[in-house]
Amino acid sequence: MSDENFIDKHRLSSAFIAYQLERLTELIVAQGNDMLDAAGITFPSRAVSTVLYIGEHQPTSTADIARALGQPHQVATQRVDILIRLGIVERVDDPDDGRRKLLRLTLQGADQFQILTARLAKAGQAFEALFDDIGCDLPVVIQRAADSLLSAPLLSRMKDN
Repeated sequence: MSDENFIDKHRLSSAFIAYQLERLTELIVAQGNDMLDAAGITFPSRAVSTVLYIGEHQPTSTADIARALGQPHQVATQRVDILIRLGIVERVDDPDDGRRKLLRLTLQGADQFQILTARLAKAGQAFEALFDDIGCDLPVVIQRAADSLLSAPLLSRMKDN
C-alpha cells in the first residue's frame, strides 16, 4: 500500500476512508490467503471466522453463524456452501427437528481447524507487531470509530448538512 494513488494524495482524501479501509482489507485478505496456503489450509481467509465458529460451536446452524459473526444470512450461507464444497463442513440432521440441518466439521475440517487455530495464534502475533509498527491498536480504534459513528452519524457531524 505504499504506492499512492489518486485518492491517497487528493486534497479530499479524508472523505474516502471507506475506500482506503477497503483497500487495506483486500491487502489483509490477500496476505491472509498466503498465510493459510503456507500452512496447508485449503479454504479462503474470508471463511476463517466461519470455520472457527463451527469448530468451537458444533453442531450449529447457518443462522447461528450469521448472528454470531454479525453477517447477513446470505454471506454466511455462501461461506458455508464453499466450505461444504471443499469438504471442510458437512450438513447433518438436527436430532431435535427433522426438518432442520446443522453444520459440523468433517474429519478433514477438524484437521484444518487444528492447523487454523495454531496459525491464528501466530497471525495474532504478527498483527501485534504491525500495531506496534503503526503505533495504534487498530481493532480498538476501529471499534471506537464504529461506536462513535453509531452515536453521531456523519450527516450530523457535517456543519452545513
